[in-house]
Amino acid sequence: MPTGAGMHLLRILASALCIIVVSQSSLQAEERKSDVRVVIDISGSMKDTDPKNLRQPALNLLTELLPDGSRAGVWTFGRYVNMLVPLEAVDSQWRNSAREASPKISSLGLNTNLVEALDRALYQATLDGGYDQTVILLTDGRIDMDTTEGDPTSKANAAERARLIRDVLPRYTSKGVRIHTLALSDGADAAMLQQIAMETDGLALKAHTADELMPAFLKAFDRAVPSEQVPLNGNTFSIDDSVKEFTALIFRSPSAKPTVLVSPTGQRFSREMAASGDQLRWHNDLNFDLITIKSPESGGWLVDADVAPDSRVQILSDLRLNVSGLPGSLFSGVPVELEIALVNEGDVVDEATILQLTDVSLQVTAPDGRTGSKLLSDPEQLPIDGIFRETLSRLTLPGEYQLEINAIGRTFQRHQVLTATLAEPMRVDVTENIDEQSLSIRVFSESDMVDSTLSRVIARVSSPDGSSVIQSMVFNDATRSWEMTLTPDKGEGQYEVMLNIRGVSSSGMTFKSKPETIAKRFPIERPGIIPEESSVLASESVVEAPSDAESPQPVPFEANANDATPEPEESEPMNTVEVEKEAPEPTVPEPTVPDEAVAAEASEDDIEDESGIPWWVYVILGVANLGLMGGLAWWWLSRKKKSSAETSVPDSDSKPTKLPEGELDIGNLDDADLENGDFDDFNSEAEEEIPVADDESHIPTSMGGDTDMGSAVAKEDFKIDEEAAESEGDDDEWGEFDLPDDENPKT
Repeated sequence: MPTGAGMHLLRILASALCIIVVSQSSLQAEERKSDVRVVIDISGSMKDTDPKNLRQPALNLLTELLPDGSRAGVWTFGRYVNMLVPLEAVDSQWRNSAREASPKISSLGLNTNLVEALDRALYQATLDGGYDQTVILLTDGRIDMDTTEGDPTSKANAAERARLIRDVLPRYTSKGVRIHTLALSDGADAAMLQQIAMETDGLALKAHTADELMPAFLKAFDRAVPSEQVPLNGNTFSIDDSVKEFTALIFRSPSAKPTVLVSPTGQRFSREMAASGDQLRWHNDLNFDLITIKSPESGGWLVDADVAPDSRVQILSDLRLNVSGLPGSLFSGVPVELEIALVNEGDVVDEATILQLTDVSLQVTAPDGRTGSKLLSDPEQLPIDGIFRETLSRLTLPGEYQLEINAIGRTFQRHQVLTATLAEPMRVDVTENIDEQSLSIRVFSESDMVDSTLSRVIARVSSPDGSSVIQSMVFNDATRSWEMTLTPDKGEGQYEVMLNIRGVSSSGMTFKSKPETIAKRFPIERPGIIPEESSVLASESVVEAPSDAESPQPVPFEANANDATPEPEESEPMNTVEVEKEAPEPTVPEPTVPDEAVAAEASEDDIEDESGIPWWVYVILGVANLGLMGGLAWWWLSRKKKSSAETSVPDSDSKPTKLPEGELDIGNLDDADLENGDFDDFNSEAEEEIPVADDESHIPTSMGGDTDMGSAVAKEDFKIDEEAAESEGDDDEWGEFDLPDDENPKT
């Protein structure tokens, strides 16, 4: 029976094992095959939005990038909805059908039957069907079912919008299907598309021009089909032994020179070679080349071309970089819990010898272009389960966030780029009322998909006297907004209003937001009117100019200490007061100090006279005693060494000394005795040995990787959280509200 301490240890080990199993199962759950449904707008307005019809090469790109074994289908919609490419497993036959169908994408539709297209795209979608299901919606408009050109108040359009909210989107959420929306013009209903993405945890992307269509489409594709990549550094990339095939997507201008790939041994692969064998597959389109090479050479490859941005190299390998925990839609104030791990043949790599030689890094790019990077791996503190965890809790700026994750080892490189969009579903309007000396604050929902009965807006008002009050804003059915009026109840001065929004969508999804603090000084002055205090000060500062009849009287002033030459002041005669002089102190003669040499001679003579024996006699006696003692010590040490040498020779019949109980004599292990890990490449002879630091202060920040990340935070313009600030939770409590159990929305 285990003791109390033993039971405690068993519980700890069991808990750790459960954590590892749950974490690995959550990562492996994302290894489901991809199910991608593309819904493309072919309404007449697309002639202006997409004049080059880049939707066709976008579909061709999807056709080539989709891995074998995944499932895909394509729908087009204008007035009617058509299944352009049937929903089937992706193979060579499906790819041929998709290539043949892409020229049928046009801009001839009379209306925009968006809701029906989304409804049809749910064909064969199930919650537990074994696929990771995603819809990519490309449109440039809004719901348009009549001749009003998308007027949301018309009867037909309003009915379709209601069907979208009450019927279609709830079925998407119940089946676990995400929708990535891609707006192709400023005329698109951005609020509706953003809400569709929010409801289904998708991306809300926008392409301002036709040239931005392809990069935006790739962002949606990367979330629908997470691809394994290796970094493309300029025109070069590296392939390791575990790569079974790679696909290079090389963007270029139409007038650029033909693309050529050069292998590590110098072999050149061109488009003309694609028909000569099965190793090479080459797709050439309007502005890109897509090259797939099976069983590639390991080593450094070169792209002989004018490589444009957004080019990449995808690989097929058993060693993958798995990233989980990043939702498609972000919300201000909601932390993001990332989990990053290397997975080999379905198992998380947790061997310390491998992780110590791997640099795992994260770089975040904010919507305003600021970037920040962080080294997540620490050889001294490796995760037991092999999963690196990072929390992002300060993402507040609406727009697109790009996360770039790299794992750089001695013999391999893995790379992923993922996009997420932060939505701001609420809008704050502030109106001044000068006559009534008040401030009207209203919070509007950007979409009618927000449930006003469950959503709450709470305000904290700070007054000039230092006091503060928390109040709930009232929802006005007439204006469809949460309202409050701020008045200077605590007197004149600066007032600040901080809002805390807790929203609930029509499907029960919750979100929160904290807009910028509203600051206002009372009394509110009319524009262009100088405040009364300022006018008084101005009038007091004006000095009338003296007239010619009156000469100015001199005004006495105190001289400034910094003035170089202050003018002398006239002073009244003062009575002279004699100060009695103090009597001088009597002079004391200084004592006479005898000469040092004379004093030294006197002291030596005194010593010699006291003993009668010269001092050098004592020196001779001391040296003689030291010599005698040294000789005796040398004789004793020599005898001891001789005795030790005689006893150190072992007897041939003697038995080895028995080790104390509990110790084990294992001898020396050679390389053959060590069991190889999952990656034999880590034991290559060319591997560099990591020197042991003499002092902890000399331990390098990068251990064994090919890229030196430097400090944990390499760039300061956008800082990734070191830890979630503990104070944030305390500061956030003032805005929390409790709902009755029957009204508590699901999260």
